[in-house]
Parts: sequence; structure tokens; C-alpha cells
Amino acid sequence: MNTKDQHWIRRYRSALLIGFLFIVLVIAYIMPLPYMLYGPGSAEPVHPRVETGHKLNEKGALLFTTVSTYSKPNIFFIIYARLNPRMEVKSQEEATGGATNLSGYRNLLAWMRDSSEANALLAAYNVINKPIDVEEQGVIVYSLLPESKAQENGLQEGDIITQVDGKETKTAKVLSEYLSKKEPGDKVIVSGTRGDKPFKATIPLITLSSSNPAIASRTGIGFQNETVLKVTPPDPVKFDFSDTGGPSAGLMMTLEIVAQLTNDDLTRGYRIAGTGTITADGTVGQIGGINYKLMAADKKKADYFLVPYDKNSLANWNLAEKTVKELKLSPKLVKVSTLKEALDFLKGLEPKKEL
Repeated sequence: MNTKDQHWIRRYRSALLIGFLFIVLVIAYIMPLPYMLYGPGSAEPVHPRVETGHKLNEKGALLFTTVSTYSKPNIFFIIYARLNPRMEVKSQEEATGGATNLSGYRNLLAWMRDSSEANALLAAYNVINKPIDVEEQGVIVYSLLPESKAQENGLQEGDIITQVDGKETKTAKVLSEYLSKKEPGDKVIVSGTRGDKPFKATIPLITLSSSNPAIASRTGIGFQNETVLKVTPPDPVKFDFSDTGGPSAGLMMTLEIVAQLTNDDLTRGYRIAGTGTITADGTVGQIGGINYKLMAADKKKADYFLVPYDKNSLANWNLAEKTVKELKLSPKLVKVSTLKEALDFLKGLEPKKEL
């Protein structure tokens, strides 16, 4: 390098350094990283999102709660979340449970929401003893087993299988019985829907390994599954949860349906927040992110918060108690293991006195 070049570099050294740093910052800003951020979401009334054809004037509100998530953030958002005591950072693999890709994971969350709506209808109509029609429509790929060869051959989480080798397959039982007659190494053609599009994949079968004697040594594809149900109620029920995902609004959906169909304001004038999955028999299940949902409920001045309670797994209850204590949140925590327990609590509340 000659003297002239050295002089030029010294003269513009500051400008070059600023330019270099600017380029680095721009790259850091636009470069997505394989992480997901979690924080407090919303606490919204269920009432406007559930229609049953039955009018009900609620003096209070049943609030469903959500977690705010942000996928593929840049480094600046990650740093902010790391420093924020009310946020959390997880790797994409940890957040999605190792799902094949984000598209499949989102399809799975959408099905969870739809399944939650179906189970909410079943639980609500069962508890008020009204008949309801159920139709089996396919088999959801819930998660792929590590030994499965399905992923590299085109199957992913969230896929709904409706046919195998051209034969209609509407239930997990029918699919399992068909595959069990095959040999490991045989290939089957599965088809169905992936989100709102059709899919088809040719999958080699394996010998399933499981601690369950009924499953171990059986031939199969290698995925956890569940039958997809279409539930048709006798009332004109409509849901509006297309902007959400996952099954955790199930309990609050069910309570709103019961309230409208029985013309009983279960709020008793209070703001009742809560979360929890729901099954057809009314069992309330554990969920994730209850700490963030409590923060959202506190911001919306909820009086009570219904917490999924399982004596065999106190994860939700323990985290809820810890969050309320550490952050000094105002909602009173209520243990609920079943829909009946939630209904008994709400019906037992003294109507809130108007100030």
C-alpha cells in the first residue's frame, strides 16, 4: 500500500467506520433469527366472538386470554426480550416442539383452535343435556415420532389425512387397522389437506416402538394422531376466533355457550378471566403461558382468573400463584378441574354490587 492510499484511509477512517457499523446494524435489523418471543397477550370478552342465536345481556364479562408471540425476531428484539422480566425467549425448535416447519406448526395451531371449538360445543351441550351431531372427518398428524420416516417423505405436523392408498380414512382407528396389516418397509400413499390445500405423500412404514403393549411392534407411519371432528349443533352457533391459535380458549368458549343457551349471566357482574383446554366430557386441561395470560387479565382489571388444576400436575397452579405473588397482580385465582366446577363457582357468586 503506497503513502497516498494510507493517507486516504486515515483521512476517511471515521466515515469508513461509521459506514461499516451502519451496514452491520442494517444486517442485524433485517436478519431473522430462529427464535420466538413470548409476552402478555390480550384479555378479551368471549361474548362478541360467540353467537348461538340466543340473546344474553351480560353485566360483567367472560374474558379469554392469550399469549403474545413473535416469530423470527431480529437481534434487537431478542435483547429487549431478554432484559424484560415480563417476556421470554425460546428457540424455534423448543417453541414448536420440534415441528417440521413453521407452516406445519401454524396449521397444527389452527386445527387445535378448531378442535377446541368442537369440544366446547360438545362439552356445553352435554352439560345441559341437549343432543348434538358429530361427524368424523379425518386424522390429524399431531406430532411425528423420531423414528418415523414420514418427514423426509413429505408428511408434516398439521396435515389432515383423509385417504390412504385411495381408501377413505376418517378415523384414527380405521387408519391404524389398515396400517397394522402391512409390513415394515411397505409404502403407503396418504392424502388429505394441508391448511387449505390438498397434499399427497408416499410414506415407508416402520415398526412402532412404545411402552404401550397395544402399540409396540405394530406397523405404522409413526406419528401421534387424533380424529378430526365436525360438530353440528341444533342452534346457529358461530365462532369468531380466526385471529387466534391453539386450544386454550376452550373453557371460556364453553362457559359462554352455556350462558347463552341457558339465558344465565354467569358473570354475575364480575370480569371473569380464565384459560384451559376442554374435552367433550368437560375435563379442563393444562395450557402454556399462564403467567402471560394472568398479566393480560390484570391489565384488563379482571376480578377472578380460572386456573386449570390437575392434582397430578400442578404446573399451571404453581406458576399462577408465583406470578400473582411476584408481580402483585389483582385477579383472585380459582382452581377448576372440570366444567362443572367452573359452573358451580360462577353460579355461587353473589351478584356484584354496583357502585
